[in-house]
Amino acid sequence: MIAKELIGRESEPILLKIKSEEVRKFAEAAGIKCDDRVPATFVGTLIQSNIGEFELPIPGMIHGEQKITYHRPLFIGDSVTYKRRVKDVYERIGKSGKLIFVVVETIGYDFSGELVFTSCSTLITRATEEEGL
Repeated sequence: MIAKELIGRESEPILLKIKSEEVRKFAEAAGIKCDDRVPATFVGTLIQSNIGEFELPIPGMIHGEQKITYHRPLFIGDSVTYKRRVKDVYERIGKSGKLIFVVVETIGYDFSGELVFTSCSTLITRATEEEGL
């Protein structure tokens, strides 16, 4: 169940080595040039972690918005450790009824502890009867 109690929950840290093949496939699918630098939206694919007992993505959930900030370039071969955290949960009434918005923040650091990127994604799903915020 999605509720405000999820705010602040974090995933375990995930260690990720940026692999050439994954970046190449991503760049090809996005129709952009692939070089040693990781494409700007690549970190949006980092969904390899559950946040506590809360699994993402939830079937039927759609991606509403994403903002990515790089604090330094990310290159093929780099390793980063990232965590995901539920930053906010709120509801709105839409044409199809009550919608629940989940804001998930992803933060990545390199081995020296330097902040590499931050990403904030807003995910949207329809509320079920028992999901009252």
